[in-house]
Amino acid sequence: MSKNLIYTTAVNHDTSTYRNSDYGQYCIKSWSHWCEKNDIDFLVIDEHNPRYKFPVWNKDTIFEIVGDTYDKIGYVDSDTMVHWDAPNPFDLYNDEWCWVRDYANLRWTTESINNYQRFYPNQTLDIYDYYNSGVSFFTKEHKPIFDNLIKLYENNSEELDRCATMGGGKVQTILNFELQNHDIKVKELSPQWNMFSMHKREMFSHNWQDGVDKTPFFIKYSWVWHFTGFPIEDRTRIMRETWNMVGKNYE
Repeated sequence: MSKNLIYTTAVNHDTSTYRNSDYGQYCIKSWSHWCEKNDIDFLVIDEHNPRYKFPVWNKDTIFEIVGDTYDKIGYVDSDTMVHWDAPNPFDLYNDEWCWVRDYANLRWTTESINNYQRFYPNQTLDIYDYYNSGVSFFTKEHKPIFDNLIKLYENNSEELDRCATMGGGKVQTILNFELQNHDIKVKELSPQWNMFSMHKREMFSHNWQDGVDKTPFFIKYSWVWHFTGFPIEDRTRIMRETWNMVGKNYE
């Protein structure tokens, strides 16, 4: 058994407009291949825990599932894909919590912080010190963070579920608050490890100077592709087109 784990949540649920499996299949195909290639275990959480209303909270149950089996763990959203030749992110850190800073939409971030501030009344979260939780790498020593998130939901489920309908996400901002609250040592990763809002960065374009090579920038210049930040109805199509373009490299 590997000492390291990558996991994702891929739950079809009646609170979601679109079936996770429609696009999550491409996440699972890419990460399962990459993990096998790099001798890393891969886990898909596809059963919904009934304690939660929204399936995204299932990500917090990881230590209930695996205990202290793994030294290092990486969480990836099911709307991500990994480059077939990506290096091993577990070589990048020791005991830090690793993720990518998020400047994609400062209005959204501000509204989300305001929505969830009530759960952390004595904290101030800086919009310029804010991270995207769609790709995170941590260690088994971070289990108390997940314990705290589970307890937070148990004690405030109705209010948290109401906040989740107000815009501003469901768990990302809470996790930012939680890490700051407990003064967790953070290591900021390069955007290569969580390339989100790709349409804003023009990462779907390609080098016209390369002639017939129309490989998009995100494939050439990043390791983890996060298909978010644009209308969710486009996600399945874009991930399918990406797989059709590069899927042969995972065989």
